[in-house]
Amino acid sequence: MCNGRIMIAGTNSGCGKTTVVCGLLKCLLNRKMNIHAFKCGPDYIDTSFHKKVLKIPTGNLDSWFCKPEDLRKMVSKKADKCDIAVIEGVMGYYDGMGFTQRASAYEIADITSTPVILIINCKGMSSSLEAVLSGFVNMKQNSHIKGVIFNRLSEKLYRYAKECALKLGVQPLGYIPSDSSLHIESRHLGLVGADEIKSFDEKLEHLADVMEKTVDIDAVMKLAKTAEKLEYEAEKDVGTDSKSCVNIAIAKDEAFCFLYDDNIAFLEENGCRIMYFSPIHDSEIPHDADGVIFWGGYPERYAKELSENKSMIKSVKKVIDSGIACIAECGGFLYLHSYLEGTDGKKYPMAGIIDGEAVNGKRLQRFGYMEVTPVSDGMACRCMQPLKTHEFHYWKSCNPGSDFQVKKVSDESISMAGYNTEKLYAAFMHIYFFGNEEFGMNFIKKSCEYAAKKHWNNIAKPLNGLGDFEDIIVKIAGIQNTEHVDISKKALVIMCADNGIVEENVSQSGQDVTAIVAANMASRKSSVCLMAGYTGAQVIPVDIGIACETIPSGKKIDDMDGILHKKISHGTKNFLKEHAMTDKQCIKAIETGKEIVKMCSEKGINIIATGEMGIGNTTTSAALAAILLDEKPENVTGYGAGLTNEGLKNKTETVRKACEMYSGYKDDALKLLSCIGGLDIAGLAGVFIGGAEYGIPVVIDGLISGIAALTAEYMSPGTKKYMIASHAGKEPALKKILTHLELKPVIDANLALGEGSGAVMVFPLLDMAMSVYNESNTFENIDMEAYECLH
Repeated sequence: MCNGRIMIAGTNSGCGKTTVVCGLLKCLLNRKMNIHAFKCGPDYIDTSFHKKVLKIPTGNLDSWFCKPEDLRKMVSKKADKCDIAVIEGVMGYYDGMGFTQRASAYEIADITSTPVILIINCKGMSSSLEAVLSGFVNMKQNSHIKGVIFNRLSEKLYRYAKECALKLGVQPLGYIPSDSSLHIESRHLGLVGADEIKSFDEKLEHLADVMEKTVDIDAVMKLAKTAEKLEYEAEKDVGTDSKSCVNIAIAKDEAFCFLYDDNIAFLEENGCRIMYFSPIHDSEIPHDADGVIFWGGYPERYAKELSENKSMIKSVKKVIDSGIACIAECGGFLYLHSYLEGTDGKKYPMAGIIDGEAVNGKRLQRFGYMEVTPVSDGMACRCMQPLKTHEFHYWKSCNPGSDFQVKKVSDESISMAGYNTEKLYAAFMHIYFFGNEEFGMNFIKKSCEYAAKKHWNNIAKPLNGLGDFEDIIVKIAGIQNTEHVDISKKALVIMCADNGIVEENVSQSGQDVTAIVAANMASRKSSVCLMAGYTGAQVIPVDIGIACETIPSGKKIDDMDGILHKKISHGTKNFLKEHAMTDKQCIKAIETGKEIVKMCSEKGINIIATGEMGIGNTTTSAALAAILLDEKPENVTGYGAGLTNEGLKNKTETVRKACEMYSGYKDDALKLLSCIGGLDIAGLAGVFIGGAEYGIPVVIDGLISGIAALTAEYMSPGTKKYMIASHAGKEPALKKILTHLELKPVIDANLALGEGSGAVMVFPLLDMAMSVYNESNTFENIDMEAYECLH
């Protein structure tokens, strides 16, 4: 752990916090100390000063973006090896969202148990100093304020200010004289950037020299060491290697200077290689970029220079049009417009990705925390999944977009703005990856997909020559977070369970067949086991709810090796008489599926096929499909394992009755599953959810596997991103399910064997595609000009 930490907070914005922090950092550096710095809130500019002084990346602490546990973890991890961590507050110490302390410096000090030094701007005050200090110290029972530094105060008055502090039980730590050469100038978005201040190093040296004389730095260090050790929960191991190894090009120059170091750290921690480029000075985006980011800054101040770099603008348009994953926030958003009004009032041509102009709004347009909710799925996040963001800008867009509902947290005003497509996030709202981790991972996944697609296009063959198989490998690249796709270790998970609905004569077979087939699977002699053996896939039959305890030979199912014994009950109930299973049983079955995926992950399995065995399960599946897809029973009910026409009529009527009894649970997939589903379906739903949690692609087989996938998507939205469709099947509901999931099967051969056979059949086809992906010559290898997409 670090040897100490301290927060430098202020009575209000502009009281001199950043000046004091920079001077303190320099004084500590002069003592050869190892230091880390943080800034409370979403500010970019102040952190650039910390970085300028320390010559290392710094970070932000924001209690609105992040949970308390995550804040404590961030402070502990980043400050782990330093001597002192210095945290700069935000605005006034107690100022949060609206007239609350939410996301205030005080809240962060309280969460992290950090002692606070208050900075008071004394200009124009004398005796009022005591009232101000008293108010701040006594505002809360434990204000955490332990010391005070008086800014813009003369040496003559310091002894009176010191007495006020001691009277209030606060340690006086010194003063900074009123000297304009010690303070940092500002402009419309806050302080002037650290890189723009002439003779910054000399100014910093002067400030440190003054503070060594007027501030008790040793006492500050001693106070920092009183900070208590932070405890936090260790990160959970999800069992996957999330290293992406993709190249992320980030715009960074005079125009684009608002970069969260924490966002860059997030990308690096997840394996991304960072490549910086200058939209002003470079001629193009790096050719090996797999994702591109334009964060904020002052493009309006450099509009002329940006516009004159025509080769860069051409490169930006070409790369974004090619489908690269792109984030463009605030200043980056302005740059993507067709025209940008500069600070000189002239309008300059820009990248033209967004049709329309970005112009000077003449006043502050939006400032503060925003909760944004997408109205459709996109790279940022799923439809209706809120993100936490913030805005601060004077320029406005004549075509701001409408893909997000933007709610200002302080006054709950709502507007529509921003672009959230499959590959592009463009808006004024700034995103902080910590607290919005799914957004960050979605961007990385899309970058991995782009890298894989580039690799396919570099192979010496016609573009998209392997059609849907190229798309599947690209999708797996996103799932595995790397273009170096690996599906060499395969598994087939087969959930075996019986269904009480067989009492209604919906099947020509009895429940004894489930046990017999499961026994065949245990000896690896069933059809699907032989198919799996051909592909090298490990077979995992699971007894999650087989009704019969023995097979005709008298051998007990429970005594069989080769079966994973996870029985929850001896089959389900007849759902026309009572609920098929209890909620507790259903949840346990789902958790069983997730546990099996975890087990597979720990064994290095990198792709899973799903299968099932259970008499009556096409009836339960059809009933679920009819309700979830709002379909007529006759449109989703099929012959199953060889029913007669009369049997089909009875089965369809059974599904109709299920719809009459349970349609009220349409919007509660878990409850509906427990009412009319099977343990096999619930277990497979858990496998699909587990695939999303552990980053493993899961292949859908036929109807039963498909309805499990659909139910999983309803229960855990976004799970479908980890699913691969195998075949179209004969059951009428399957095509409708796959259409709803936006998945395309690659085999259409009237397969109806079940047990996971169609899913396993995809494995060798994917292996063939992978051999082309990994081993083929590229156009460069054979000295041939690459094909280009002309449409």
